[in-house]
Amino acid sequence: MQAPQDPNPRLFTPRLTLEPQQAGHAAVMAAALADPRVHTFLPSSPPQEGDLRERFARLETRTSPDGAEAWLNWVVFARAGGAALGTVQATVRPALAEADVAYVLAPFAWGQGYAAEAMTALLGFLAGEWGVREALAQVDTRNLASIRLLERLGFRRTGLTPRADMIRGRPSDEYSYRLALDSRLPLG
Repeated sequence: MQAPQDPNPRLFTPRLTLEPQQAGHAAVMAAALADPRVHTFLPSSPPQEGDLRERFARLETRTSPDGAEAWLNWVVFARAGGAALGTVQATVRPALAEADVAYVLAPFAWGQGYAAEAMTALLGFLAGEWGVREALAQVDTRNLASIRLLERLGFRRTGLTPRADMIRGRPSDEYSYRLALDSRLPLG
């Protein structure tokens, strides 16, 4: 599998623009991720703008240091009003034709179908442009909204990892999910 000419392009859906994440997005993303509810099922806390700027700058390489993985990250913006809603990301392993995918949205964007719309665009891009045949996801077993979203997108639960992470001093169990991708998936 070969990387497309632009490995992390701008993507569009009817309601969203997915902008390739850059260090310059740190301020809007720090604001979008400031609500502690975003981090209920994540081992992170609300990020500081400077920390995000450094992290985003490192990820602008779009590839792991050994070149085995592509690191693709987008900031999700509402086309109406331009608000930054969150992020979607994929760690692509071209040699295996697979990608780990993840998403996080601000609470004001929850329950409106934005995550499904952004993930559908991401999955379509990965299948059509990268030749990814399988998408993988991990989710805290208590995160019912994300579990419902993954299952609505067609992901199937394939495993359970007890004590996969520590969240604010307490162990967190995670489900593993897989989705077989088809190169004919729509982009949104």
